[in-house]
Amino acid sequence: MSRDIPLITLLAAVTAIGPFALQALSPALPALAADFKVPAAVAQLMLSLSLVAMAVSTLVWGPVSDRLGRRPVMVAGLVLAGFGSALAALAPELWIAILGRLMQAGGAVAGLVLARAVAQDLYGKDRSAAVIGQITAAMVVAPMVAPALSGLIVESVGWRGIFALVAAGAFGLAVWVRAKLPETAPRGPREHPLATLRAFAEIGRRKAFWAHAWFGAFSLAGFLFFVGAAPYVMEQAYGARPSVYGFFFMPLAATYMLANMACGRMTSRFGGRRMIIFGGSCTIVAMGVGLVVMSLGVVNPLALMVPAFFHSVGAGLSVPNAIAGAVGAAPERAGAASGLLGFIQFLTAAVTTQIAGFLPHDIAAPTLAGMAVLSAIGLAGFLALERGVAARPEVRG
Repeated sequence: MSRDIPLITLLAAVTAIGPFALQALSPALPALAADFKVPAAVAQLMLSLSLVAMAVSTLVWGPVSDRLGRRPVMVAGLVLAGFGSALAALAPELWIAILGRLMQAGGAVAGLVLARAVAQDLYGKDRSAAVIGQITAAMVVAPMVAPALSGLIVESVGWRGIFALVAAGAFGLAVWVRAKLPETAPRGPREHPLATLRAFAEIGRRKAFWAHAWFGAFSLAGFLFFVGAAPYVMEQAYGARPSVYGFFFMPLAATYMLANMACGRMTSRFGGRRMIIFGGSCTIVAMGVGLVVMSLGVVNPLALMVPAFFHSVGAGLSVPNAIAGAVGAAPERAGAASGLLGFIQFLTAAVTTQIAGFLPHDIAAPTLAGMAVLSAIGLAGFLALERGVAARPEVRG
């Protein structure tokens, strides 16, 4: 496996750039709103519309790469992300910055989608699991450091510096992929695009898929609801600089990673359904306790961040089971199920993230209340939809 380290490093890098760009934007939103002299809800379009772009692109890049090849499609996605980032960095008006961000998000997600496909192409079902695990770690580390680095950049050179950094990274990765990534797409007849659409329709008729996808979608929505609102709350309610939010965010990401690591062992003992119910309940209780603490007059960033910390614990223990349950609902069409799940997750998060922009940000309670509502909807929907499923899948690690 040591000879594969350069390739795995490349796949991890192209996987990480999308999550990095998404999380790096969050601390910059208040500065961006001030620069363009727009309300928070308008600046929030930079985040919410980009999630729509990611949702649509998640469905597109995989089938296109099946027909045209992994390497040229990945290069095209990274180049698109680079040009979009540069456009946003130079934008004289907000709508141009939003357009650039859409290009950045839609292009960068190609790395996330295709890195997994390349691993599957090269290593097969058995060995690819270990490789994908290493690649997935980049999805955790990148968002962990992105807000802290972004906060420092905003304070030193302004929000445009973040997009300049991502532009340089995207173009550099495109050159790296072009030079070092072998073409791995299987040779032979390609599936017609209509067959992919029929697969989506067939998966959409499976109740087990919707039960798990529903929970996964609202869990991600709750997390990104926090990401969209917390930078404003930290600034307006607590007077904190962007870098302060960034450093507070790092333990949340680290906690999510550790909970993911514990998830497999706990799932083996208790089963996927119980872990989903436990994790969902944990997030609801955490938000409720946070609201009680705030009602007692506590004004401190920890009153917001500690409940978010326990939200990370609950999500880390439950979301992997939701994802596995959704994909496992259609094992013969796992790729299509994964793409459809990603589409549903990003689209749901886009709507709820935009709602976060309309909340009052001079107090933290509305943010926790919104997260509590989303967690409750996710758990209630899972419990309602899973009833009557003939063979409820238990996800065991």
